[in-house]
Amino acid sequence: MRAHTTGRSPGCAAGPAPLASVPGDLIRRSQRVHGRLWGELVSGELTGPQYAVLAVLGKVPDAEQQVVAELTSLDKSSTADVVARLMRKAWIARARDPADSRRYLLSLTSAAALALPTITPQVSAVQDALLAPVPAARREAFAAELAAVARLAECRPFTHREDRIPVLALTAPGHLIRCAQQVHTAFWAEELADRLTGPQYAVLHVVAAHPGINQRRLGELAALDKSTTADVVRRLAGKGRLDRERDPGDGRGRILRLTGNAVQWLAEIHPRVAAVQQRLLDVLPPDDRAAFVGDLARVAFGGEPTAGPDRVSAAFPARA
Repeated sequence: MRAHTTGRSPGCAAGPAPLASVPGDLIRRSQRVHGRLWGELVSGELTGPQYAVLAVLGKVPDAEQQVVAELTSLDKSSTADVVARLMRKAWIARARDPADSRRYLLSLTSAAALALPTITPQVSAVQDALLAPVPAARREAFAAELAAVARLAECRPFTHREDRIPVLALTAPGHLIRCAQQVHTAFWAEELADRLTGPQYAVLHVVAAHPGINQRRLGELAALDKSTTADVVRRLAGKGRLDRERDPGDGRGRILRLTGNAVQWLAEIHPRVAAVQQRLLDVLPPDDRAAFVGDLARVAFGGEPTAGPDRVSAAFPARA
């Protein structure tokens, strides 16, 4: 993935951009929305990555396991785990490749073929709900832009086959959001892995904007669950980036502030975060980036009433 230097992305100025306009954070929030919708609309215990593997095998019977990993944007370990779980469900079968005994070939079982006609419409409903906040006239363009940001063209392509087993293509928005987050994570690791993680940056960004914020409210604004918020706060406090004290209005709660050295340190981090966002969006024409980030914000905040969707709509007015 090669970086470019043309144009300027939304949220990529030298100073700190509002968190609601940082593409990488919006992608993380959008994946959280997708996960919530999936839990509400898809029955059973099937996960998004598991469905992605089933979708590939619905189009590419007897696919090599490594090819499935590439097409689903899963690493080797994650693919092995997903395959093992689907085999325990008796939804996929695995056999040695007769041409090369070191490789495994995967295929759907009859049980999966029976289940997918029921599951696929539910997964499709998740995608529709995910894109619902985006203006109808923008959805097709947004999906194409999201595929570009996810570097879908860099994945090994496969021929789309109409088959009697109904599955969604790997251009489904939820899958693209997961792939885009992986791209952002890779770019972040190259630029900032030695300094902090994306969720840690979100926490520091929120605390900087709201000194003395309650830890519970911090989790809401940073789009982190209670356990993750507590873990991130503990790590940042251990590194001397956050001060914690009891909340006088809640004996069990904590209020948070940046430490003195964290203020300057964070000021040095902002440009590096902006560089990651620039690289993430460099695949889009400069004139298209603001519209893309605005639509991504609608997806990210559309299912999060506490996050301020009205403020996002004001910042990114709808456009055809």
